[in-house]
Amino acid sequence: MSQDDLKIFILGVTGYIGSSFLARLVKLYPTARISALIRSDSVITTFLNAGVHEAIHGTHLDHEKIRDASSKADIVMNIADCDDVGLTVAVLEGMKQHFEATGRRPILIHTSGTGVISDGAHGVLNPAVAAAPFDDADEERIKSIPATAPHRYVDNLIFDADKARFIDGWIVTPPTIYGPSSGVVTRGSVQIPVIVKLALAKNKAVYLGDGTATWDNAHLEDVLGVFEVVLAHALKPETRAATISPYAKFVLISAGKHTWGEMTQLVARALYKRGVIPTEKTEPITWEEASALDSRALYVGTNSFAIPTRALQLGWQPKHLDWRSYVDADVEGTLKSLGKL
Repeated sequence: MSQDDLKIFILGVTGYIGSSFLARLVKLYPTARISALIRSDSVITTFLNAGVHEAIHGTHLDHEKIRDASSKADIVMNIADCDDVGLTVAVLEGMKQHFEATGRRPILIHTSGTGVISDGAHGVLNPAVAAAPFDDADEERIKSIPATAPHRYVDNLIFDADKARFIDGWIVTPPTIYGPSSGVVTRGSVQIPVIVKLALAKNKAVYLGDGTATWDNAHLEDVLGVFEVVLAHALKPETRAATISPYAKFVLISAGKHTWGEMTQLVARALYKRGVIPTEKTEPITWEEASALDSRALYVGTNSFAIPTRALQLGWQPKHLDWRSYVDADVEGTLKSLGKL
């Protein structure tokens, strides 16, 4: 697979990670032909000017368009939705067509999330989980993640396709991401906005349990760095020629850790400073009440402990480690996106 004439199809190019990664992709692979699924007419010209060669107008429900674009690509990057089964099936069907037509396995870079290794706790640190973090170099442990875990159903579809040898599938698994979007459109992350929305609904910042539940985190630019090293490694001739277990291509990301209680306190301070809530005091909330307010509350109250051995072995070096210094700006960005500032 020559890097001079790569055909890359991106899903999620308008999102927080995808839009930010596009600039890196264009710089790293200047001769590649990039196509992307874009839902909104209003941003198509923006992305064409930013390096996308073909904008495919459609949504994640346009499976035939996704299947067709995937069948023509040497590389498919799904940075869109880690739980959309229909979208993933369409991607894999298209990539199988590519393999059958060319005899070459296309590369899939799929975005999952460290929710897949989370424990389902409701806001309380689980000492057993903290004492036994997931190391992505441990293939047997990655293989044993329950089928019922978040994101796992789609991950398993990719593992199975890789085992069938019609794709070369790599799964990149980000944690809580912080930091400003660097893409041509501004987007926010997932978990900090959940905390903000819960605070707006309750008129005070709230946390699950006793706030000691702990998650991995990484700055957006460091997350992009993992995608960069994984893609570069996947393209190496020696990697392409090797028979690699799909579980050895599951890449966890972690550059630091936070408790949800401390994260909520920093969010509260930022909201109070802007006059959005009347106090910076935080209070506990039950799982039942939080999940009724936001179905994603699970992701701001569980434990996730990862060791990113694979990325580090590929040369990844996270540089933005002071996560606390970015929360205030992330809260402001969330409020602006919600029309609250």
